[in-house]
Amino acid sequence: MEVPATKIPASQLLTEDITNIIPYLDKYGVCVVPLKNISTGTRNRYLLRTNFYQNANQILKEEHQIKGLTLDEKIHPEKIKPRKAPDSSQGWINQYSMPIHHLIEQDQQFRDAISIVEGEPVSKFMQNRIRLGARKARLEITSLHFDGLPFEEPAEDGSVEFTKNPLTATIIGLTGQRRFCWWDIKDKNLRPIYDHWVEKGKKHFTNIDPTFMSSTYQGCRRYVDVDCSKHIHLIIFRECVPHEIASSPSISIFISPIKNWDNTFVPTTSYHPPEYRQLTLHESNLLGYCYNRNGICWPSGKKSWPFSHIRAYTHWLAKIKPRYISTNKNGKQTIMMQLPEGGQYDQHSEEYKARLKERNIVLPAIAFKSTTPNFIVDIASLPEPILRDHGFIL
Repeated sequence: MEVPATKIPASQLLTEDITNIIPYLDKYGVCVVPLKNISTGTRNRYLLRTNFYQNANQILKEEHQIKGLTLDEKIHPEKIKPRKAPDSSQGWINQYSMPIHHLIEQDQQFRDAISIVEGEPVSKFMQNRIRLGARKARLEITSLHFDGLPFEEPAEDGSVEFTKNPLTATIIGLTGQRRFCWWDIKDKNLRPIYDHWVEKGKKHFTNIDPTFMSSTYQGCRRYVDVDCSKHIHLIIFRECVPHEIASSPSISIFISPIKNWDNTFVPTTSYHPPEYRQLTLHESNLLGYCYNRNGICWPSGKKSWPFSHIRAYTHWLAKIKPRYISTNKNGKQTIMMQLPEGGQYDQHSEEYKARLKERNIVLPAIAFKSTTPNFIVDIASLPEPILRDHGFIL
């Protein structure tokens, strides 16, 4: 369906003074901050070292390996040749704890900006996926959603407000022209969308009916195009704000601040390797990080996957290695995720254990079980800020 959207000039939302972030969020719903301490050359060097399809290729058979992006494609996303990769229709790349993540996470301007948004110094982070945009910019109203638990309980008079403790999302535009689309409804009656959310089951990730949204909040759709060709930019917004997964020729990543390590247990699915079954959410993040993987859930609370959604299992089944194939209760073959083999860092050895101990790194006991594959990531060599940010050092 066609729903008009108002283009907001990036200059209107952009500030180099991070003390303006909260006023901009309150006024516009979105704030854009350039990370000018990271030069174009430094960004490009770290992009060169970042293998976007490492996780997928560990799972796929040799004849179905995905060709990596060239540096020219990474710098000029409009030149990216489409790959037949998991989640490629949405542009998602399930790759974590990569050099480009570490570069940004250690940038002081990034950390200061996130701390201002959170209202306190941030010392805990969760990394999220990488996203490749499309060759041409377009809006995708069918992707309209919000994340987390977006509302306060209704007041006595029935009125509704957005949560006073919203999750903060930061799109990190690496290269290209990054588009973001949201609905500015902060000054509108929120009761209708609250009721819509309740009807949908109060889920952490809730799709919103575009027909309902366009009729109830007419004229509230906004979008901005941010030029990330020279500098990395932060596009900061609150996840309770309805937003869309807009497409544009760009590459972006996501790093989310969190309040505390989540030490609860939740059921795992076929998305998750069996090693996660006895782990808390936080412990699964620690173990996954050792393999450039995610844990059981994304920062939003939604169950995460390192390869593809279950809807695509049938498509990929014949293309993956036998290690990742299992038989379900109906006797049919399906995908059962495993930790990848082929890691260079043997955490089972006394030498590596000594390196971990020397740096006070704490990992779940199952990391050292003989059947657990060698680490893909040299955890013992990571910068101390990264280790502290993710809870390896307490």
